[in-house]
Amino acid sequence: MWQGSVGFMTVWVAHLGRRFDILQALARGRRPMSPAGLAAECGLYEPAVRAWCRAAFALRVIEHNGGLYRVPNSTRRLLVSEDSNDYIGGQFSYLALRSLDFGAFDELFKKGRVARGAATHLAEASGEATKWDHTAFVRLVLPRFPRLGSLLARGARVLDLGCGAGGWDLRIAQRFPKSSFVGIDPDRRAVARARGTATELRLGARVRFAQGRGESLAYREAFDVVYLGEVLYALSAKRKVLSNCRRALRAGGFLVVAEGLLEAQTNSRNPTNQLLSAMNLEYTLQGAGFLSKHELRELLQEGGLRGSQFFHAGGGLWFVVSRK
Repeated sequence: MWQGSVGFMTVWVAHLGRRFDILQALARGRRPMSPAGLAAECGLYEPAVRAWCRAAFALRVIEHNGGLYRVPNSTRRLLVSEDSNDYIGGQFSYLALRSLDFGAFDELFKKGRVARGAATHLAEASGEATKWDHTAFVRLVLPRFPRLGSLLARGARVLDLGCGAGGWDLRIAQRFPKSSFVGIDPDRRAVARARGTATELRLGARVRFAQGRGESLAYREAFDVVYLGEVLYALSAKRKVLSNCRRALRAGGFLVVAEGLLEAQTNSRNPTNQLLSAMNLEYTLQGAGFLSKHELRELLQEGGLRGSQFFHAGGGLWFVVSRK
């Protein structure tokens, strides 16, 4: 239990280091840096940076020698390098940010309802958590599904349902310049951020964003690929949304689902299920919960999608590729 407390503080220290660019500054530097140097480079209050450095060193996040600090390669891969297969920095930030909303548990436990403000930090947290999903899609999924990669390379029309701030669309659009993307999300602020980033990256001609919901999706045979990135778990009308996605696909099109999936309850205390089971409690604040692999397979079959192939990318994250 003591290690659990240490783990909680490690999550927070890592998140603060990323949020205020301290870890990134240490990773960029060719030489170890002092707290004063870090504060100057990041434009931060030196006593706070000094306290962070002491905490991060005690928790083995960074290394210390003669008053100077550095990021070891292991930390760089885990917390800084978003393209690394080992990256979990986004997951740490998700857990830290969502803990800021845990006051909403009072009403949930006492009155059986979710309080307003229960999702105050959800959009930012989800954006952090799914960064590694995008890396996994490029590095792990596309090599295993070469027809999908070839389609994107030739030029595909792609729909991202539940796009958030558009991170997946913008990254994949840069990798596949012949493809076009439409991102849909119910959060108008997330859509506004996505549009702004697309404009900054000069991708507005190929990447469009709109406010909307999967339940009211009206496209018919308009897309070659539909992507659902950690969205399905939160939907109450899962069958309707999957039916709408199938209708939006052209014949032979791909549905790609990225989801955290619980394993059989007989393995509830393996490390992955420990984390997912604990996160399932947090998901009650969203009125949601993780699916099992069996449940997702049944939903896809009922939705008329065929040939579903499941691929475990690690940490409980699964990609499922189906065809219309």
